[in-house]
Amino acid sequence: MNRAVETDETRLDICAFGSVSRELQEEVAASVSECYARLDVLLPSVVALRFFDTVKRQQVEHERERRMLGVVSGGGDPLPVGHSAWGDMPRITICVERLEPLPGLLRQGMVHVAAAHAVLHGSADYYLFQIPAAIVQDGQEAGIGSALLQQFLYQVATAVKGNGAVRLLVSHGFIADQVALAMHQLEVTADDLLAWQLARADSRARALYLMAQLRPLLSAQPLLVHAPVLAEAMHGLTGHLPSAERERLLGLSARIAAALSGDTRADIQRAFSLAWDQLVRSESMD
Repeated sequence: MNRAVETDETRLDICAFGSVSRELQEEVAASVSECYARLDVLLPSVVALRFFDTVKRQQVEHERERRMLGVVSGGGDPLPVGHSAWGDMPRITICVERLEPLPGLLRQGMVHVAAAHAVLHGSADYYLFQIPAAIVQDGQEAGIGSALLQQFLYQVATAVKGNGAVRLLVSHGFIADQVALAMHQLEVTADDLLAWQLARADSRARALYLMAQLRPLLSAQPLLVHAPVLAEAMHGLTGHLPSAERERLLGLSARIAAALSGDTRADIQRAFSLAWDQLVRSESMD
């Protein structure tokens, strides 16, 4: 089912795959419209809202598109709400099976941050980044291949863009829903603990795991002044790590946040260099 919803500046193109209630579609569309009504920045002319009723249906459709477009990254387990810019317009993707069980405020937070990404990172240019030549050389000398370097860069780029989306929302008064989202992202799951146990014995896997933690840590940084309790949650996220890794990771998160300028591409390069120095170069590679 396809239909369009007009806001003041942005048209929402809605497409539902499978059985998706009209009520949920309208809830998400209203959240996006409310968000855009409060942002005093240049908005996209059109944003696609794509609803999938089940995880399986979303995975099948995304795999079909990845093959068609030649996209390498972006697979894996679907998020309740995600964002991308694969086609000719920014997209917000909703997995109903994952979103419906969540509390209302958390749902709003997820939709609002995806809407902010559509504003800030709504073209493919924000998903294509080059690894600095010096890091490529360092990687070659350490026996780190290009595929792993790309995974490192992907984790850092995702974290930097997430911080930018939250900063935009916080600057326009979206506090409570973003705090709820940050608290959710900072929860430690059994999968997190298992992933660390599997990664800790290998320096490359350990560095990749630590870089993946930058995403929730950097997303929480703009909210600390509004919700100091997040500092405790950030320590909770890293509580299972040895003290050296924990302090290095928390310090790195603060350094990156302080260094961000608002220029997404430059910020990603700067953050990647900092992360490389702190999480890779600082350790002897196996």
